[in-house]
Amino acid sequence: MRTHRLSMPLCLKASSTLAIVIATMAMPAVAQTQVSLYGLLDVSAERISGDGFSLSRVSSSNLSTSRLGLRADEDLGGGLKVRATLETAVAADTGANSGGNSRFFDRHAHVALIGSWGELRLGRTDTPLGLAADMAGTQAFDDLTIVGARGATRYRRTDNSITYLLPTVITGLSGQVQYSLGSSGFGGSGLSDNRVTGDEATGGKTWGFNLVYAAGPFQAGLGYLKARDENIAVAGDQGANATMVLASYDFGPVKITAYANDETNTSVISGADHLRTLGAKLAVPVGQDLLLTAGASRTRGTTDARGDEDRVTIFSLKGVYTLSRRTSLYGWLVSVDNEDAANKGVIAPGAGQSGRGLAFGVRHLF
Repeated sequence: MRTHRLSMPLCLKASSTLAIVIATMAMPAVAQTQVSLYGLLDVSAERISGDGFSLSRVSSSNLSTSRLGLRADEDLGGGLKVRATLETAVAADTGANSGGNSRFFDRHAHVALIGSWGELRLGRTDTPLGLAADMAGTQAFDDLTIVGARGATRYRRTDNSITYLLPTVITGLSGQVQYSLGSSGFGGSGLSDNRVTGDEATGGKTWGFNLVYAAGPFQAGLGYLKARDENIAVAGDQGANATMVLASYDFGPVKITAYANDETNTSVISGADHLRTLGAKLAVPVGQDLLLTAGASRTRGTTDARGDEDRVTIFSLKGVYTLSRRTSLYGWLVSVDNEDAANKGVIAPGAGQSGRGLAFGVRHLF
């Protein structure tokens, strides 16, 4: 009887120990998978005016693109991790999806493998050229967007891409290479004049790379993209090349940024045959919470006229006041001066007309 009475607790103890071991082994697998919801809302009141026209409205995404995203990370062990990202732009003034009817997750829809060797992405994501252009600014009031630079508009992101992000070999140096099997370009508004319509059946392939170096107060970036048949409305070679170069230095009391964008296409059917933008920005902190930035740029080649009459000059002044780590207030003034043949602006005016834009808004991250 004594033996029987002692054997039962021992069996129970062994069973309990086994259950604890199994539960302990299972816990890391659960803990290794993390799903996060994130987003940003940017909404402003703005007034757009020019020669003979004016418009007042509430707008979205003037300082940063309003967005909603889902990210899932899983640690596979051995230094390898998988990450899935779905991200859509949101029109904060109406609540609508900004990708139009053609897509929902217009900003990101990709899966990535990440290791010490770098990161490999498959799906829709940023283009190397778009990331380089974003260092100078790619929002609605930014000059690269106003003049229609490819890195700020049609190729800010791309579909059907294979993207490799290089590992950190030299401190401060990062880069990536990308090949798209069927680029659909930027889906921003979903309008046919704001995206590249290339697809797998008719071409639309792109490849590109970028390099970014940051060391202390100095930063420099280079982005390149080569597109094939970007305008599938006409058969044949509709190729394009685009290069973005930027450098900045933070002196403390002032930060100076200079940039150049140069792009050509092999057919004038899809727009300008040689678009060139030179620009500079001067950022001055006022106290700890306010940053003022003045910018100026000059663009030529905005039409097929191939002369000085298609030049555009843009001046801007922006102020961002930080209320907290997640919330900022901002004001932005932009002035666009078109030569006789040019018609660029936040809202496109008539040829040769000037335009202005003024916005006051709030941005909140979550």
